[in-house]
Amino acid sequence: MARLPRLVLPNQPLHIMHRGNNRQEIFENKEDVSRILSDIAKSLIKADCQLHAYVIMTNHLHLLVTPKDKHQLSVFMQSMTNRYVRYFNSSRERTGTIWEGRFKSCLVDSDHYLFTLYKYIEMNPIKAGMVIDPKEYPWSSYHHNALGVVDELITEHPLYLDLAATKAERAVLYKSMINNVDLSKENQNITEATIRGEALGDVNFNDWVSKQTGRPAKLTSHGGDRKSAKYQAG
Repeated sequence: MARLPRLVLPNQPLHIMHRGNNRQEIFENKEDVSRILSDIAKSLIKADCQLHAYVIMTNHLHLLVTPKDKHQLSVFMQSMTNRYVRYFNSSRERTGTIWEGRFKSCLVDSDHYLFTLYKYIEMNPIKAGMVIDPKEYPWSSYHHNALGVVDELITEHPLYLDLAATKAERAVLYKSMINNVDLSKENQNITEATIRGEALGDVNFNDWVSKQTGRPAKLTSHGGDRKSAKYQAG
């Protein structure tokens, strides 16, 4: 079956997940994490993309990115992944790929799912049993979005900016709002939409995406990546 084109629309956020080949750890220490964050920063500038939320785990990362178009998304991802591969291989005196094939993504309905994605991303360390409180994990956007600590990687989404007039007020309201977001009903939906390359939104949003892109926003049970969500989930 031919692979469907990736769902990307101008100025529409995407949830991106990319992991190490065979689930190997590719962020093994603070130096590795500092390097990928630097590579992300340089690649955002190169591609003129905006990052709203992220987390760096040991063998994968999650990003909530708004690109200007599909080409600029490709520029961003190629720049970030290639920069990090060169660093990783050089520091380990090795060759070859470290990333597991094509990165996964889903197009996000901002009006209904934006902050659900923020929480899905920033709560990954808790889901993995690494920390009890997200503030204990240093390698995520939670510190910027919920605690008011400036992270130069982050461009605040318009809906985040609309929360309040000042950064401190926005952080307080964001933290309160995120605490009330129930992920239990959405975790599987987000994971499956990301793995299958679908849109994550209501019926109207999905219909709009289909008309704009000329491909289904949701796949049939026989379409897309057949690997299980349990295997792929971050």
